[in-house]
Amino acid sequence: MIKQVVKKFSLLQLVSCGFIVLFVFLLVLFSSHILNPTSFKKELSTSYQDKINYQVYLTANNFINPPVLGMDRTYVSSMVDNILIDFREISLYKESKSFYYNYNIYAKLSVNYKEDNEEDGLLFEKVYPLKVVDNQEKVGKTLTIQERVSIPFKNYQNIVNEFKNTYHLGIYSKLDIIMDINYQYEDEKKEKSMSLSIPMNQDVFNISLDYKKNDNSYEKVEISNMKIPCGAVVTILIVLGFVEVILLGLVILKVICIYSISEYERVRNKIKKDYGSIIVDIDNKIDFSKFTIFEIKTIGEMVDLEEELRIPILFYENAKERVGYFVIIKDHYMYRFTLRNNAIEIL
Repeated sequence: MIKQVVKKFSLLQLVSCGFIVLFVFLLVLFSSHILNPTSFKKELSTSYQDKINYQVYLTANNFINPPVLGMDRTYVSSMVDNILIDFREISLYKESKSFYYNYNIYAKLSVNYKEDNEEDGLLFEKVYPLKVVDNQEKVGKTLTIQERVSIPFKNYQNIVNEFKNTYHLGIYSKLDIIMDINYQYEDEKKEKSMSLSIPMNQDVFNISLDYKKNDNSYEKVEISNMKIPCGAVVTILIVLGFVEVILLGLVILKVICIYSISEYERVRNKIKKDYGSIIVDIDNKIDFSKFTIFEIKTIGEMVDLEEELRIPILFYENAKERVGYFVIIKDHYMYRFTLRNNAIEIL
């Protein structure tokens, strides 16, 4: 059966099938990620959304009514009474678990020496606590912290003016309102800070904000790369590997058959290929004793006779002894060209 398969298919067909099976094998192997079944990716564990809003309340005056100004304005220091500040922070967690947090809101007044419009060193700094919230625990996925503080602007301004009038120095001062938040979510610890800065010894001033509106934390998560079950992949690979081994064996046998062909077979195949249109294969054994035989030396002479007599050439082979007979029969006469295993064709 194996010999029949080898004879039925050409070497090119067997090699092509081998490459196709090998391609499918590699495709399944790499697309299934069986060599690398898992990998890591960054996955969002916590996200933070921060926001600071403020309103500036003015003393009674004849120019601005109602005496409340919103954000991102320029303000006249002598008109400002107090500033109302809203801090809001929302934390969104991946899973609902226990987490801990605390926060602290404070005002930091700093005074720097200033000469020739250049800031030159810190003179003093003082911190004023506004609100402290100790460790808190919550279970869930969301935490919202929202606090409002009122800043008596004139009180801080009076402190700065008293220092300036007492020591008669050129100074630059500012008031920073800061909210520090500490979190612990499982092994993840995070510190955050939101602040706004208010100049204190200027006739007019602008308020600046310093915080990230959005912040994220990530964790490494192991993910499966397998697109189909591992057992199915292994089974497919074994089957494809088995088929590939069979095809490789058939290719080797085909190559052996091609390069081990005898001289007789080579000449016979060449004759039948070149003159196949005028040669007829027969299976019946010829009884040469019934004919007067004329031996022909070359196949070329047989072809000339075929053209002259218009009678097809019959081919009969004794495969066991590797002897082939090309004959033309007319009446009781036979023209015969005999091809033997050790014969060399002479055209």
